[in-house]
Order: sequence, then structure tokens, then C-alpha cells
Amino acid sequence: MPAPQQLAALSLSLAFAILALPTTAHAEFPDKTIRIVVPYSPGGGTDIVARRLAERLTPRLKQTVVVENKPGANGIIGTDFVAKSAPDGHTYVLVVNTHLLNPILYKKMPYDTFNDLIGVTMVAKSPLVFVTQTEFPATNAIDFARYVKAKPDKYSYGSSENMTRLVGAMYNKYQNLDMVNVSYKGGSPLMTDVIGGVTTVGVTSVLTAKPFITAGKLRPLAVTGAQRTPALPNVPTMIESGMKDFEVYTSYSLYAPAKTPKAALERMQREIHAVVMAPDMKEILAEQAATPVAQPVDEFNAEVKKDFALWQRLAKEVNLQAE
Repeated sequence: MPAPQQLAALSLSLAFAILALPTTAHAEFPDKTIRIVVPYSPGGGTDIVARRLAERLTPRLKQTVVVENKPGANGIIGTDFVAKSAPDGHTYVLVVNTHLLNPILYKKMPYDTFNDLIGVTMVAKSPLVFVTQTEFPATNAIDFARYVKAKPDKYSYGSSENMTRLVGAMYNKYQNLDMVNVSYKGGSPLMTDVIGGVTTVGVTSVLTAKPFITAGKLRPLAVTGAQRTPALPNVPTMIESGMKDFEVYTSYSLYAPAKTPKAALERMQREIHAVVMAPDMKEILAEQAATPVAQPVDEFNAEVKKDFALWQRLAKEVNLQAE
């Protein structure tokens, strides 16, 4: 029989050998349910994109991808939840451009936009649309401005986060109007109030507004893209309406906690790219005026810095102050 010393040495060698084996079970990604947090109410454009994405990512990642709505504070509540989540590649937040406006418009934030989160990719982008109830006498953005000027202190514009608030403020300034802003927790409740006449005009994504426009419940006044969108071919652009340089798009972008492994980020980006570039998803997005993007991780994060500078400039131009 081996001496006790030999047995001890053999046991120690086996222990080291086991430790040296590749830990494939823990290295695999993903190895549990993936959450995409939407920091706005259900039914809005971001929520629609997230759910379409989750449906198609689930079979590709071989893990369930769920969407969780955590609305409030212009997307800050849900984004803060993700910023403080474990950086293991299984928790993400899908946001619109307001994500980059929040650090400009809030003096205090519960997270650092650029140090606590890392970009994955821009899923898609879409123009915004201005809508009003069908009973309102104006049929375009110019006529609408005339009615507002004729009866000042009577009208309001609704926004679902700081991005649409900024775009509404741009229209207010360019047309010398005095509409007050009414804030909502998502595009869906905003549309409900515009239909009911509680809020005069709503600024939202085509994704959010189109079902109501198609149903004859809302009237589109103008879109904010450089050209008319095939999704609403009869609706003029703000530029056509005489507002030079009024070109704005909302983006649907995915972020993760800052220390998420690069490999996980890149895997998610690749799968998202495959999903949004597939014919069925392209068709779904095109019907809602959205264009797929899904650029690589590093390219997206470089673009984020440029976009932040743009929103800083626009916020200053329309005199949006930090709260």
C-alpha cells in the first residue's frame, strides 16, 4: 500500500488537476434567463421593439429572454436598476435617446450614465411624429401653430420622456408658441390622453402612434425625419413644413452594467444584428418607420459620445434647464 505521504501527495495532485480543468459550465453564455428592462410603460415604441426582439432572441440564445417594464422618472428608475445589477451579461436596458438627455436635465442622478453602464448596440432608429385628436381643426404642423397662436395659454404638448420633451420644445421655439409640457410615463398613456383631448398634441415614435392613426383615432401633423416615411407616406416632414434643420430620430439602444464581460456584449450584439437584419424583422420595423442598425459594440460606444454632444447643444438652444 502507498505510504501516507504518497497518498497525500497524490490527493493534492488530483485536486490541482481538477482545479485546472476548464470550467465550461460557468464560461458558457448565457446560462440563465436574460432580462431586457424597458424603463417606460407597456405599449410604447420601446416596449414594442423589446418584445419583438425578445421573441426572436430566445431561440438563438437557447435561453428565455423576458421583458420587464420599470417605468418612472424619464427612464431613470429602470435604468438605475440595470446599472446596479450583476454585470454577468444577463441583464440589459433598452432605452431611447432620453438616456443621454437625463444627465443634462437632472442635477442629481442615482447612477453615472457613462461609468455605470456600457453600450451594446443601437437596435433601430425611427423618426418621431406629432399627433393630435382627429377633431382638432388643423391637419398639419403649420395650421396647428396658427390655431395655437390664436388662442394662447390654452394648449399643451405631451411627452413620454426627455427626448420627446426636447423635440416638443424645439417645435414650440421654432413656431414661437407657448404650449406647456405635460409629462407621461410612456407613449401609450400619452396617446390615450391626446385621443381624449386632455393633451392637445403628442410627440412620440411612429411605432407608438401608427396603430391609433390607422384606426382613425389620431391625426398625424408631421414627422421629424429628413424624408417622409413609407410608414406614413402622406404625412409631411417638419422640414417640408418650413422648419429648416428640424431632423430628429429616436433610437432604441441596448445597454448593460459597466463591468459586463466584453464577450457577452459582443455575443448579444451579433445575435441582435442577426435578428433585426432578418427579412421578417425588417418588415415589422419598416411598417412602423423604424430602420435596423445593430452596429458593433465599440462603434456604438463611440457614437454615444457624439450623440451626447448633440443633445447638449439642442437642449441649450431651446433653453431646457436642469432640474
